[in-house]
Amino acid sequence: MFVDLSTLNNSGYTDLIEFISVTMNFAISFSVIIAVVSVVLSGFKFILSFGDDKKIKEATRALTYSLIGLVLVFVSPTVIQFIIEEILSTK
Repeated sequence: MFVDLSTLNNSGYTDLIEFISVTMNFAISFSVIIAVVSVVLSGFKFILSFGDDKKIKEATRALTYSLIGLVLVFVSPTVIQFIIEEILSTK
């Protein structure tokens, strides 16, 4: 009468928390790499602007958005941990 659903789990994860943790760590690592590359490219834009105001503003904006993204990447684990502990109530 009962169907054994444990054979359908081919992911290797035993629970949802473990899956979210591994996925979150991968996403954070990938995002940090992208943000650092973006900061370096913004630096090159500053160097190659040669005093052109329009290019300097573009480089400043790119650097600002890169740093905001980097801050969001480092804050997001705290938000996700709060959601897991408080909303899903898995303490």
